[in-house]
Amino acid sequence: MYCSRSANVSLVFVPKLVQFLARIIIVGKKKDLTSDQISSIVSLHKAKQSVKEIAKIVGVSDRTVRNWVAKFKSSGGIQTPAKKKRPGMVKKINLRTRNVIKWQVDADPHITSRVLKEKNPQLLENVSQRTVGRCLHDDMGYRRCRARIKPDLTHNITTLRIG
Repeated sequence: MYCSRSANVSLVFVPKLVQFLARIIIVGKKKDLTSDQISSIVSLHKAKQSVKEIAKIVGVSDRTVRNWVAKFKSSGGIQTPAKKKRPGMVKKINLRTRNVIKWQVDADPHITSRVLKEKNPQLLENVSQRTVGRCLHDDMGYRRCRARIKPDLTHNITTLRIG
């Protein structure tokens, strides 16, 4: 099936699922707004700024501003609307624990995840050694290092011994 785009970037004759996927590819995924951005949208709306001006100041689209203003109005117009939590599991290692781990890894770059877990029993009691290693690699950007297995005799030594 072919997908044609007209001048106003709307997709024509495409099933809804394909249209949704094409829109994600063209537009991109939604960005999470910080609570500061949401509160600034609400405060600028209270100050009678236009939607376009708010969008330009905050750095988001007009549609995003309209959505948050609508949420603000539907909640009674008294307090700033709260963000919904993203789906998925909560991180097992919080920011404070990550900072402690980062400090220890910076102090000793050859430290292993097992030693980190043994040194911090209270912080990492409910976390596996594998999770600590994943946190180091995936979240903090440290590379994994393993000791190289060295042969008992190298090629040069065996040739010297044999003759």
